[in-house]
Amino acid sequence: MEGKFTGKYGVIAAVLLATLLGGALQAEAWWDAKWQFRKKVAFDTTAKGADLKENITEIPVLLRLHTANFSFTNAKEDGSDLRFVSGDDKTPLKFHIEKYDSKQEIALVWVRAPQISGGSGQDFVWAYYGNSSVQAAGDSGGTYDTGQSLVFHFDEKDGSPRDATAYGNHAADFSGKLGVPAVIGNGVLFNGASDRIIVKRAPSLNFTKGFTFSAWLKPAATPGDARLFSWDDGKQSLIIGLDKSGAWCSIATGAGKGVTTKGAPVPAAGWHHLAVTAEPGKKVTVYLDGKEAVSAPLKDALPSPSDEIAIGGTIKGGHFYSGELDEVEISSLARPSTWIALEAGSQGQDAKLAGLMQEEAGKGGGEDLTIHLMKVISKSVTLDGWLVIGLCTFMLLLALFVFILKFLLLNKIQRDNRDFLEAFKDNHDPLGLTESEEGTFEHSSLYRVYMAGHDEIVKWLSRHSKEGDELVIDRLTPSVINIYRSALDRASVREAQRMSAWMIVLTLGISGGPFWGLLGTVWGVMNTFAALAEAGEANLSAIAPGVASALACTLFGLFVAIPTLFAYSYLNVRMKMVSADNRTFIDELLVKIEDVYGATT
Repeated sequence: MEGKFTGKYGVIAAVLLATLLGGALQAEAWWDAKWQFRKKVAFDTTAKGADLKENITEIPVLLRLHTANFSFTNAKEDGSDLRFVSGDDKTPLKFHIEKYDSKQEIALVWVRAPQISGGSGQDFVWAYYGNSSVQAAGDSGGTYDTGQSLVFHFDEKDGSPRDATAYGNHAADFSGKLGVPAVIGNGVLFNGASDRIIVKRAPSLNFTKGFTFSAWLKPAATPGDARLFSWDDGKQSLIIGLDKSGAWCSIATGAGKGVTTKGAPVPAAGWHHLAVTAEPGKKVTVYLDGKEAVSAPLKDALPSPSDEIAIGGTIKGGHFYSGELDEVEISSLARPSTWIALEAGSQGQDAKLAGLMQEEAGKGGGEDLTIHLMKVISKSVTLDGWLVIGLCTFMLLLALFVFILKFLLLNKIQRDNRDFLEAFKDNHDPLGLTESEEGTFEHSSLYRVYMAGHDEIVKWLSRHSKEGDELVIDRLTPSVINIYRSALDRASVREAQRMSAWMIVLTLGISGGPFWGLLGTVWGVMNTFAALAEAGEANLSAIAPGVASALACTLFGLFVAIPTLFAYSYLNVRMKMVSADNRTFIDELLVKIEDVYGATT
């Protein structure tokens, strides 16, 4: 039984050790020391994430950067220092920025991910930033593979839509409204009467090996008979339409051959991802929001456009689309269903594919990660949190002031005590050290105890001598020695009280600091729940300030209690040593007094 127990937990320990060592080695790697910060961008294709079953490679992934997951203050104002590196922390990745607004703290970045495994959360890439000396390195064309023929982001403020791929299939003619807020940054609005996009014929728009069209659309109302994609030379055609029955695709290959899919209903409200793929000799498929909606067999080859392509209407006019469009993509090959599902699941507002992890600071530049995070926390602490933190800081500073005073005082007491003991031992008369030595032993507690007893004897002699007689100590009766002893004990107690003065400040710091921190913690938690109630949903913006205040107050409460506890213990030990020296000296002095001045029987 013991062997099984040891073996089981031995394996667990080995796995944990390997994980820790692997994490430590990975944490030491850094792509380029010139970049101060980085974040891991993790891809989750499990049921909790994008929920994909198959692997996909070389696919552009949209990353949404915002206040909650990215530190815009640590990057350049225009984001030109952004770099992306594969999981091996060696291979730079192609990317480009669609939008970067450091004032509003929002950015849209497309990164070409080398591989995303299905049903896994292990794949990731690195995002590096924090290098003010570099220029922008985005590569729009390199972000896409050779099969991507056209991509319209609609991020232009004016003019015509421009193709983001390396082929440069920009709009030759355009009528519509740009700059309309859409599902990914800005999109385009078509009026349904005359607006459309015309793209000229190009070698890259050859669909004989396959075809894929995808876009995000938001119809204005129940559509009539609109054309989202249209190419028709009278004999051959490739059309993607939208009507009351839904989205459909019609392909005519000539000689009366062709195929038309049934309609895939598109809800009128909200944004939806629509995609159509056509693979020669297999089938044509319509996808809605990443899932296959309808399909039809395609036995023949696909036609190759011999004329211009229209988006949002037809070349001759008519069948105009009314509504909004965003992220129109055309490929000269049939993308697999996993590709379509990943696009739909990673580009929407509720995308769950990519997640940005905790920020890391590099050794080559920039501030330490802990310092950076403390700055981030300080920005989130609320007013009530600062009140508690201020009070804790005041208690800590007051305790520090008392500690320094007591430390210096004890040093002086022990130094002068040593000097006094040397002088006392060299004097054969135990009462021979008089007030003339006071300046020499200013801080000595032993000297003050000694003089308290000496003064008591002088007072006794004054009471029992005639006026005008010289006060000479000859013999002391036992009753006088007892009076002398009482004076010494009283002086010793006063010395202990003198040393303990203001020590209550340290005591209050030890016991009160954590309670002040707890008060701030409870207050911060109350603010957190109040913010959640105000926001009506659980989000980081609502939770962060209250939680930051709560944890910061707890931290400062401990900052007061822990050093104050050590300071109190240290001073208490030293004061006990001084008190013990006082007690020992009193006993030694009384022995010598009785020996020299004790009455003889």
